[in-house]
This record gives sequence, structure tokens and C-alpha cells, in this order.
Amino acid sequence: MNLRESVGIALGAVRSNKLRSFLTLLGTIIGVMSVIAVLSFVEGLNRYVSQKLLNAGANVFWVDPYGFVTSQEQWEEVKDRPPITLDDADALRAGVPHAATVIAMADGSAIAHYRNKQVRGVAIRGRSAGYEVVDDYTLGAGRLFTDVDDQRRRLVCVLGSEVADELFSGLDPIGKQIRLGEENYKVIGVMAQKGKLLGQSQDRFAAIPVRTFQKYKQERGSFGVAVKSMDQASMPVAEQEVRNVLRGRRHLGPRAKDNFGITESENIMELYRNLTGGIFVVTIGVAAISLIVGGIVIMNIMLVSVTERTREIGIRKAMGARRRDVLAQFLVESTTLSLSGGLLGILAGVGLAVLAGAVTPLPTAVSVPALFLGVMMSALIGIFFGSYPAWRAARLDPIEALRYE
Repeated sequence: MNLRESVGIALGAVRSNKLRSFLTLLGTIIGVMSVIAVLSFVEGLNRYVSQKLLNAGANVFWVDPYGFVTSQEQWEEVKDRPPITLDDADALRAGVPHAATVIAMADGSAIAHYRNKQVRGVAIRGRSAGYEVVDDYTLGAGRLFTDVDDQRRRLVCVLGSEVADELFSGLDPIGKQIRLGEENYKVIGVMAQKGKLLGQSQDRFAAIPVRTFQKYKQERGSFGVAVKSMDQASMPVAEQEVRNVLRGRRHLGPRAKDNFGITESENIMELYRNLTGGIFVVTIGVAAISLIVGGIVIMNIMLVSVTERTREIGIRKAMGARRRDVLAQFLVESTTLSLSGGLLGILAGVGLAVLAGAVTPLPTAVSVPALFLGVMMSALIGIFFGSYPAWRAARLDPIEALRYE
């Protein structure tokens, strides 16, 4: 019996008893579907977050008191560091020649009011002029605030498109007065729509000059500073210049550690990969259980098949079939069964990923390696769990097999 005939027998068994075949393959289908769906989800998120960070620029880094903290122990070490002030930001703007842009920033929240309308949960972003370069926004209407607006602490704001739409319902917001918290602000601009990031709106904000923020929203406290270097090659030089300026302002000796932190976009991306990697490992564990259960079911079905076809095996051996021929036949059949479940699992996983991308804000991206992994897992399950039934079939004595009723 050749390979084609063995595959045909296996597929015929699947077609002849569809319910039993479906239950047999269910574990393999669920396991492969889980792997494909999660890999597609993780791959989509990786591409999406990478693109968002790249839009801000690979040559952007952030300065704050704490740096990149990922554990309670690290937080205990840095929690008492002195704040970053607006004077520090001004010193960096003047003392870092390899910086193209230096932006001071602080964040809060408020309810926005216009006449009888209000929008809750509006992010208030205190920023230096030029912040749109770092935050990756494009002006949709009006103008941005300037250094003069910042120095004079003017009560002006630039709205995100979602806030503008909810407050003004199609009216031109430019020049209108709105209330953010306790103060009235003049709307001077509206940003173009940016959409959502992992389900969270990026357009529900009001940006105000950072010194206005300091005066009315945050009299004390620390600020963050975003630094965009001239290009990616000059980023290490710009980081060292930032260290030199801040260490000098804080009178740190040559052996003293930095009492401030610098975070690169790659640090954020690395943490993100670790988080999604953890999700992937857990899912693989669950999928592995499903695949093992599916493999055990396939093994039991193949043992039943060996018993039912004992006389057939005896006839084949009596006609000259060798042990390895019988072994190969049953291995091909078990692998075909497992691959059938794997292919159904791949289709289900791809369908689930596409559906999730269509009805939710979560991005997905089906990759060829994920599909290849699904096929390989299915084949290995079939070979591994089909080995024992195939061995049992190959060891049958032809005389005893022919007597079997």
C-alpha cells in the first residue's frame, strides 16, 4: 500500500463517521487554533506598538526622576529622588547641542465644559511649544501655542478631535472659551484625529502650555522631559549631554550615581515584548494540554482501528507486507488524522484573529511562521501518538491475525 492509499484510507475514515472524527480531532483543533490566534494577536500588537514608537521617533528619549522602573525593589531605590523642574528643562534646552527638540511635560485630568455640554475624563497635557513633534500629532485646525504663550502662562488650549467633536458638535471651536477644571481657556487649535491605541482614545485630551499647567494645575511636583536628538546616531551623545547638565546642576561628584532616569523607546518596547511573551507562554501551556489530550484520543482511536482491522493486517502480511510497511501505513493514517485537525485549527485560528481585528480595536497579523508552526505541531502529534498503535499493528502475527474474528 502506497502513501496515497494510506492517506485515502485515513480521510475515508474521517468522512464515514463525521461525529466521531470531529470529537477525535477536537483537542488538536483547539490547541492549534489557540496557538494561531494568540500568535496573530501578539504579532499584531508588536507591529502596532513598534510603529507607534517609531512614529514618535527612534531618536526620542525621556528624562524623569525615576527612569525605567520594573520592580518594587527598584522603586524603593528611586522614590525619594529630587524632582525634574522647568528650570532643569530650560537648562537642557540650552545645554544639549545635539538635541533637536526638548519638551517639558506634565499630565493631569479634568472635566471640559462648554455652555451646557461637558466631557469627562479629558487628559490635560501640559507641554512646551513644539510638543507635537514628540507626541506625533498633526494640527487639524487653528494654530499651536508658542513659546510666548508658554512664558506668559496664557490660558489657551489645543483640543484633541474627540473632545472638540463632543463639545462643539460640528461648530467651529476656534476662538471659543471652554472651562477645564476651574479656569477658562481659549481654544486656539484642534489636532487631527489619531485614533485608538489598544482600545484607548488618543484624541480625548486638551494640551495647554506647560507653565500654564504649572501655575493652575500643579504648583509643585516633578515634570518629565522628552528629548529628540538630531538623529539616531547622535542619540548617545545627546543622552550624555543630558547627564552632564543634570549632574552639574545637582552637584554630583564623579563617583555619585545619577539621581534621575533616562528611558529610551527601546526600553518600553522590551518591557512590552516581555509582557506579550508571558501571555504567549501561558497560552502555549494551555494549548499543549489540548494537543496532548487530542493526541491521546487519536492514539485510542488508532488502537481501536488496529483491533477492527486485524484480519486486514493478517492478509497484508500473508501477501508479503513487511513490518515496516504496516508501521508506515498506520503512522501515515494517524498523521493524516492529526493534520486534518491541525488544518481545521489553523482555519479556526485565522478566522478568530480576523474576527477579533474586525470587531475590536485589537490589531492582529497572521504570520507565515505561525501557520507553519501549526502544521508542524499537528504532524508531530500524529507521529508521536500514532507510534504505539502502529507498532502494535506491525507486531501482529499473520497466522493469529487471520484467525481473528
